[in-house]
Amino acid sequence: MKYVIMCGGKYPTQWEKPKQLFEVNGETLLDRTIRLLEENGAEEIYISATDPIFDGHGVPRIEHENNFVALEEDTQGYWVDAFYPNFPDDTEVAFLFGDVWFTKEAIQKIMNCEKKGNVLFGTGIARNKLHKDWGEPFAYVVRDYKAFMDGVEKVKRWHDEGKFKRHPIVWELYRVLNGLDPNVQQILDKNYECIDDGTMDADSPEKAEGIGK
Repeated sequence: MKYVIMCGGKYPTQWEKPKQLFEVNGETLLDRTIRLLEENGAEEIYISATDPIFDGHGVPRIEHENNFVALEEDTQGYWVDAFYPNFPDDTEVAFLFGDVWFTKEAIQKIMNCEKKGNVLFGTGIARNKLHKDWGEPFAYVVRDYKAFMDGVEKVKRWHDEGKFKRHPIVWELYRVLNGLDPNVQQILDKNYECIDDGTMDADSPEKAEGIGK
């Protein structure tokens, strides 16, 4: 299994520096995730990012096209391009969101996932006022890489065709992959794992201040 920490995209209206480098108790969110993965036996860890600011964290950085920019009134690019698209079809990979403060138990749950197919990990109840009806995703374990990336490309096409009510992120991808209405809150137990143990993402500087407490 490869482990890819996603650090793509830019959020210039909220963050002075990438939110993955937000520090909790003197350790960045990115470094914490790397440390927990290594402590639990992960051998192939990568950072997926175009910005060299993410060099120097002890694991390789993979570059790929990701021009997503979050702006107050609009967005540029595709959020789903945060996923690295150039692995072979038979690759098994866990994508971990770089702006998340993971507990040790959450990392272990992701690493020890035995479900087949492509499994999304996230909260059962949203803690985010912006996406309160959609929950908070933290990681994706992918065992059918071709199907996964075909889903990414479909999301991009459907976005261009205006089929989504908002800019599509991981929830829209999840529902496209599973043949669900992408604009309606739905979760399938067979390929969703709930993490409600204090793991939290840094959607905004204000929310990030409560992480790890």
